[in-house]
Amino acid sequence: MAKLWLVISIVILLTTACNLENNVRPAAGTPTAPPAGPPRIRIESPRAGDEFAVGEEILVAVEAADSIGVNRVQLFANNQIVRTVSSESLQGDLSLRAILNYVPQSSDIGSLSLRVLAYRGAQVSAPDEMTVTVRQSKSQITATPNPFSNIPYIPNDGICRALVNVALNFRTGPSTRFEVITVLASGTLAAIVGRIADRSWWQLNVEGGLGWVSADFTTEYGDCSRIAVTAP
Repeated sequence: MAKLWLVISIVILLTTACNLENNVRPAAGTPTAPPAGPPRIRIESPRAGDEFAVGEEILVAVEAADSIGVNRVQLFANNQIVRTVSSESLQGDLSLRAILNYVPQSSDIGSLSLRVLAYRGAQVSAPDEMTVTVRQSKSQITATPNPFSNIPYIPNDGICRALVNVALNFRTGPSTRFEVITVLASGTLAAIVGRIADRSWWQLNVEGGLGWVSADFTTEYGDCSRIAVTAP
């Protein structure tokens, strides 16, 4: 009987050791496999050689991607940072389409270098860049730009509108606590019909439906000075 209990004890010990081995977790701070390379980015619009006039806004459409998540993208004009657009998600987006804007000045007449970068935290992509031409006036333009499909026509009629810079949650109220109605695509252009007091949230009319977006991820056009406060 003593031998039988000895055999049973040995089996129990071996089984316990096996279970412990299978449940071993990496110690805190153990490095995980590194992400598969830096983010990637490319300019979708404008095209190299397109022409713009001084004071005419250039809308630069980009597409960025990363195996972990793109947090933000930046636009440089002649090596100066002129616009940064972030993802609404704190974790970033695996695929991020964004629209960045720049208004050329008289100092940009001639060749204007446009360069974009994508970031995952401190990790930066290789740049994508191109050169466009800036003229003194629209009458001098001979190569009319053909914008990418997600860049809308923005009427110069004074109506207050918001251009959505990145994919953006369209909510039932002016806070991240409110339910998401849908996600507006980058390039959506919609009339602003209301705001909160500090103008950090806009109420938009999108195809007849009302909802709210964070102003941090939009660009405003037209006369927005008369937009009334419609929520506290």
